[in-house]
Amino acid sequence: MRTLLLAAISTSMLLAAPAAFAIDQDAAFTKTKSYVGDTNGKCVRTKWMNADDPCAPYVPPAPVPVAVPAPAPAPAPVLPIVSLEQRTIYFDFDSDKLSMEAAEKLDELGNIINASKAIADVRIHGFTDQFGTSSYNEELANRRAAAVKEYLDGRSRLDTTVAEVKGLGKSAPEAECSAVKKREEKIACMAKERRVEIEFKSEK
Repeated sequence: MRTLLLAAISTSMLLAAPAAFAIDQDAAFTKTKSYVGDTNGKCVRTKWMNADDPCAPYVPPAPVPVAVPAPAPAPAPVLPIVSLEQRTIYFDFDSDKLSMEAAEKLDELGNIINASKAIADVRIHGFTDQFGTSSYNEELANRRAAAVKEYLDGRSRLDTTVAEVKGLGKSAPEAECSAVKKREEKIACMAKERRVEIEFKSEK
């Protein structure tokens, strides 16, 4: 009877042992809390195993992925800054012929167009002074715009077949010329009205 009682008490003590006791038995420890090793230096393990096993092989943590920022988009090409005067071609009175000065200015504009990827197209608008009828001046303005277009076609990379090329006829009169009475002086005063203006257009 006494033997049976001791066996029952021992069994109940084992069943009542806290879970922490099992955790402590991952590996065999000495009284000084050092793990027990065999002749090969490996742990002497117990039957309980968990993540706190001091003899478990070291597994380095997985590297934290580093976010690589996406490359910044290339900036959009910007139209070159070209003054209105640089883009204006002047003509002699009642003429649609390009002067040497006009040709040199168009050569420079052709170089600017060829050097800039931002320029996708041009607008070419012709004007006249106040002499002559509106219908005649509209036709003259168209001839001037066409002359500039033809010259640019041979100097720039642009396909001006789809460009806006048109004559707008009489320009707004120069205010300071209204008081000029003599014909030759008035023609000279209106020199800036006899012109073609070129405007650069960028990609949409």
